[in-house]
Parts: sequence; structure tokens; C-alpha cells
Amino acid sequence: MNIYQSFYVYAYLRQDNTPYYIGKGKGNRAYARHRHIPTPKNKSKIIIVEKNLTELGSFAIERRLIKWYGRKDNNTGILQNRTDGGDGLSGRKCSDELKKYYSDLYKGRKFPYERTQTHNINHSKFMKGNQNAKGSKRPDINRKIVSCLHCRNQYSLGQLSNHFKSFAYKTE
Repeated sequence: MNIYQSFYVYAYLRQDNTPYYIGKGKGNRAYARHRHIPTPKNKSKIIIVEKNLTELGSFAIERRLIKWYGRKDNNTGILQNRTDGGDGLSGRKCSDELKKYYSDLYKGRKFPYERTQTHNINHSKFMKGNQNAKGSKRPDINRKIVSCLHCRNQYSLGQLSNHFKSFAYKTE
């Protein structure tokens, strides 16, 4: 896989298998904690809709799916997304001035706790049992059944991707 094609688009599903969040990610992003959107406790409710994408391709699919399902905040649909997608910060470059500002801001700050050998051992034990840790096995998402909100049919992950591609992308 080319490093430029390491992005993917993912969805968080409700109990009825309809999505409540669509995102673009790389690495462990789909399984990591988000600031405003709750990550499903049941990891089988996280599906990778499309993978091995360029960043531009992942932005396009993310935008298409968000437009398809609509957003709750603007009364167009069911998703909790706060934007129309395609506006992530990956590859963001900070100016030297901004780097210096943050450097000065955090100089001299200490951890709220002392990192001791005991802390390191306990943290290591915690991470070994953590399902979100790198290297843990992911559920077999190819067998996951997802409902299409518009036609009410159910599709496996691979079929869902083809199902979306079969529709002409219409802008209103």
C-alpha cells in the first residue's frame, strides 16, 4: 500500500445499524476517542466504509456520505457530524511564530503526577488489556450488515460501498 493511500472513511453505527457519525481517518483514528462524538463501546459498531484511499479521495467520500445521510444540527438528516466533511487538519503546518508561542506557553509545566517506574509498569499492563491499543484485533467488518436510510435495504460493507457508487451524486 502506498503511504499516500493510507486513509479510510469510517462510520459509527447505532443499535439499529444506521450511522450516527461519518469520519475520515488514518491509522487508529476510527477507534480513538473523539472530542464531541462518543465512540461506540461495542467496536463491532465501527465500520470502515472504504479504505486504501488518498486523502483527497477520503474527503470526497466523507462529504458524499454526510450529504447522503444529512446532519442533525442543520435538520437535514440523522448524523451528529458538525460539518459537511472534507475539512480535516491532517498535514497541517504551523508557522515558526506559532511553534514558538506554544513552546513558550508550555515551558516549565510539569505533569500533574510524577512518572515513576511503578506508573510505567501499571500503564503498560493497562495498555496490554486495552482493545483500542495498537495491534489489537478488529472485528470482522466485512460481514457487518448496514441499513441504507434512503431505500431501507440492508447491505454488507462491500455491497454498501457499491450501493453508494451506483447513485449519481446530485447537488441541490
